Amino acid sequence: MKIIIVGIGKLGEYLAKSLVKDKNDVTLIDLSFKRVQDVINNEDLNYIMGSGLNIDNLIEAGIKDTDLLISVMDKDEENVMCCLLAKKLGAKHTIARIRNQEYRESIDLIKDDLGLSMMINPEYLTASHIARIVGIPSALDTTTFFKGRVQMLSLKISKDSNLNRKSINEINKSTDGNVIVCAIERNKETLIPMGATKLENDDRIHVIGTPSSLLSFIKYAGLIKKPIKEVMISGGSDTAIYLAKILCDMKIKVKLIESLPERCEYLTEVLPKALIINGDVSDQNLLLEEGIEDCDCFICLNSIDEENLVYSMFAKSINVPKIITKINHINLSNIIDLAKIDTVVTPHIIASNQIVSYVRAMSNTDSSSCESIYKFKDFEMIEFKIKDNFEYLNTKIKNLNIKNDIIISTILRGRNVIFPGGNDVIKKHDTLVIVVNNKSNIKDINDIME
Repeated sequence: MKIIIVGIGKLGEYLAKSLVKDKNDVTLIDLSFKRVQDVINNEDLNYIMGSGLNIDNLIEAGIKDTDLLISVMDKDEENVMCCLLAKKLGAKHTIARIRNQEYRESIDLIKDDLGLSMMINPEYLTASHIARIVGIPSALDTTTFFKGRVQMLSLKISKDSNLNRKSINEINKSTDGNVIVCAIERNKETLIPMGATKLENDDRIHVIGTPSSLLSFIKYAGLIKKPIKEVMISGGSDTAIYLAKILCDMKIKVKLIESLPERCEYLTEVLPKALIINGDVSDQNLLLEEGIEDCDCFICLNSIDEENLVYSMFAKSINVPKIITKINHINLSNIIDLAKIDTVVTPHIIASNQIVSYVRAMSNTDSSSCESIYKFKDFEMIEFKIKDNFEYLNTKIKNLNIKNDIIISTILRGRNVIFPGGNDVIKKHDTLVIVVNNKSNIKDINDIME
């Protein structure tokens, strides 16, 4: 597909890399060469220096035969205007980043008139993602499939867990079989497990199942934690506002610490159910006075990554049960590992995953059945809709010569969810969720075969 990205911040950069990896023809438009230099040097793409609101720049980028324009400039109004211009000049689809919720609601009324295919709000998506994690205290991360009927949870194996030192086969025999361990993170490596693979203390495992079967699995594993009733949030950003509103609606007590007095006044107006505290979160005495030791969860949403890491480490040192940290720079992964912060969220990755899924669905043809993709640290989960082009319809899975490091984790057949065993078959119109190492280049369902 031919794609133009306008605006190269963190989201634009990550999007460009993901879309190039998927073999799309990508052109960047940005006013600053310095901001895009690293992407240009390392990726196979085109670059035009200038404004995405300039018609000549859009024409030079090939807007007339572009499949998709994605505008992620700093200002919402500029993104809407860029998409409107792109649509008038011939772009088939457009996506705009719109952060202001009030503005977004107004735009939604005239979305079709503006020719917008999608609006993306990284702050709201991040808040919703964090809220889902808070709702499952045992989970370090969570993703849903098939409109919530199937979930993927990330769990950490403790020394006294029933899963410690047990093989995948042993675990399957002891549970209802409706949970699949699809990936294991161990010593900075990610394993796609086989039946004989044994789990170890401190493993981070990713399991997929129905919500009820996952609850039974967590109980069996001995990883049940008490519900979260009180949360402390550091930083009064837009993400914090979205999150606080969601958590308050979940009947969770929210304390929010913000250093700027004028911002606190605004937060008090928009978050009447939350307790707003004007103070410096770097002041450990303040945190202790405001009851951080009694909180079930501490969430760091400040703008500076290093501050979030330090505050999270303090919360960990006083044994706050659950800590969630926002990190914008993914190159800090080694420091995150050293700090032993289990749950890290990165807004531009969350937003990018949604856009990449949309692009994959757009490019879906008779010869490519990929519906969406979910990217994680070292692996991917990909949805495929099975069509006539799959060469092994109605063949038992145990008779398929599937590549190493690939698992068929789930099959949706009509309204039935199947966690497949060796005797199950793949039928036309099934939707599959497969798990692959992120070094794989799986774009078609037939690519999973040797």
